[in-house]
Amino acid sequence: MDEPFDPMGEGVLWVVDTGVFIACGRQQSNKYTALERFAQRNDLSFVIPQRVYDELGGAPDRSTPGQTPINSAINAGWVTVAAEPDYTNSTVSQVMDDVRTYIAQSSNRPEDRIEKTDTALAAVAAKRLDEGDADFAYVVTTDTDAGDGIVSALSRNGFDERAQFRDGFELIEEIT
Repeated sequence: MDEPFDPMGEGVLWVVDTGVFIACGRQQSNKYTALERFAQRNDLSFVIPQRVYDELGGAPDRSTPGQTPINSAINAGWVTVAAEPDYTNSTVSQVMDDVRTYIAQSSNRPEDRIEKTDTALAAVAAKRLDEGDADFAYVVTTDTDAGDGIVSALSRNGFDERAQFRDGFELIEEIT
C-alpha cells in the first residue's frame, strides 16, 4: 500500500517567485514572519531561481541594516538560491519553451515579452524533477498564467501529477 502524500515531506520542492516575497512586504511584517515560520515549522527551504534573487536583491537595506531581507532568509536557511538552469538538458529547455508559449497564448502577449523569471521557475522545477532531486514540486507564484503554464509544461514533458501551482496570495492568506 502506498503511503499518503506528505506535501511537506522529503522529496517535495517548493519553488517560489518574486511576487510572493513582495506580497509579504517588509521583513518585520506579519506576512513575512508567517512565511518564515511556515518554512521553519515544516523544515523546508523555499528554492528561488537566480533571477528571483536578483530581483529581490535590490530591495532597500532599511529592513535589516546592511542586509536585504532575502539575504537574511538565505542566511537563516529557509530560502535557497538554485543553480543556473542547464540549458543543454533538452527536458529543461523544452519545459521553458512550453511555459513561454503557454503564457503568451493565455495572456495574449508576444513570447518575447514573457518574463524570463517565469521560465526560470519552470527550469528549476524541471531540473530537480528530471535529476531525481525532487519527487514533487510546488510552484508558488502570484502570476496565475505562469503557475498554470509551468504545471502544464511539466505535465506535457513527463512530470504528470508531479507538480502543483500554489497561488502565492492564497498561501500567504492561509498561513497568516
